[in-house]
Amino acid sequence: MLKTSEFSIEVPAKWVLTGEHSVLRGTRALAFPYPEFTLSLTYRAGGTKPGTELTITANPFQSQIKALLGRACEWLKADSNLLGRGELEIQSRIPIGAGLGSSAALCVAVARFVLWKTQSQVDHWIPLATHLEDVFHGKSSGMDVNVIAHGQPILYSMVNKSTPLPEIKKLPRFELYDSGKRAQTRDCIKQVCTQPEMTRPGLDQKMEEATQLSLEALREYPESPQAAEAKLARAMNQAQACFEAWGLVPTELLEQKNELLKQGALAVKITGAGLGGFWVALWPSK
Repeated sequence: MLKTSEFSIEVPAKWVLTGEHSVLRGTRALAFPYPEFTLSLTYRAGGTKPGTELTITANPFQSQIKALLGRACEWLKADSNLLGRGELEIQSRIPIGAGLGSSAALCVAVARFVLWKTQSQVDHWIPLATHLEDVFHGKSSGMDVNVIAHGQPILYSMVNKSTPLPEIKKLPRFELYDSGKRAQTRDCIKQVCTQPEMTRPGLDQKMEEATQLSLEALREYPESPQAAEAKLARAMNQAQACFEAWGLVPTELLEQKNELLKQGALAVKITGAGLGGFWVALWPSK
């Protein structure tokens, strides 16, 4: 039976502490929701406009929504006509190309809506959202989709997928800063792929070590804040070194990093795919 009532969902942005890029080759990553930026989707059945089609208002993804809805119905083997007449409104306050998961947030919201409207199994929403995100990234790791869907810190790998970390209740003082530059994830992935085959495994191993060190530090933080901060700083510096070795940190961004360090940050690392986006800085808790 066709759903005809109203539907709404709001999902957060995300940020990544360690593991970007290397996660595509089997290592682990630590990712967190970032509710300071959100995306909302609202559906009203019937609508006020004449006709039998779905009226879509989206900012800023207007051109992609119809294609995503069609792709979702195709994946579910559902008739797209089941979406019926109504008004679908999507408003995103997540900056595009900033490493905060704007496309993943859209795909999570669209997946939930289509599953609800077609009365499909709701537990399919993460695989469906990952399938939708392939449109944006070529081949999605699924990390962004998972952390946004769970709404809590996760340890993620392509092999074991998402492991929520409910024990991490208190985070150190992380602050995010906009670099002012934007980049596409596809371009950053291509940049990493230009690295010589012999150097890539070494950098991936360094990123995996940074993830393990960060995980230990986050678990130790409530009992030993200063020791944990020192360990986190080492991990973030190692992860940042990987980004710089991949050529994903332009000179003008390095100047921003150095300025934050001069102001007293313990460590500064780019978050997301690179070449722009946001910095994450670790500050002393006192």
